[in-house]
Amino acid sequence: MSDNQLPDNDLFDNPMTRAALAAMSDEDKRKYAEIGKELYGHMNFEDSEVLNNVPPPMAEAGAYVEKQLQAGIHPSMMEDNEKALMADLHGDEWYVKWGYVKEDLDDIVTVVKN
Repeated sequence: MSDNQLPDNDLFDNPMTRAALAAMSDEDKRKYAEIGKELYGHMNFEDSEVLNNVPPPMAEAGAYVEKQLQAGIHPSMMEDNEKALMADLHGDEWYVKWGYVKEDLDDIVTVVKN
């Protein structure tokens, strides 16, 4: 066996897997590539770290809520799910980033932001 030839007992590259790959349509290959990204795109296996990959719909919703905050919406006027989303994206004290205090989550305490 030459240096560039893999053994036939390799789990991920063997005659059976090569034949299966060759038999797949381009659409099937694309679908499996997307599944692989979804399954393995959230983990750095070399460093054993979970990557902070926010799913696109959640990131888009977060951007929308952030724009509302930048436009001046007070946290007390936000829905509970919006507050929970901000906590998921920015941590439990997310409101500090926009110049508010914890009490602002329920009542208008801070009127003028810094």
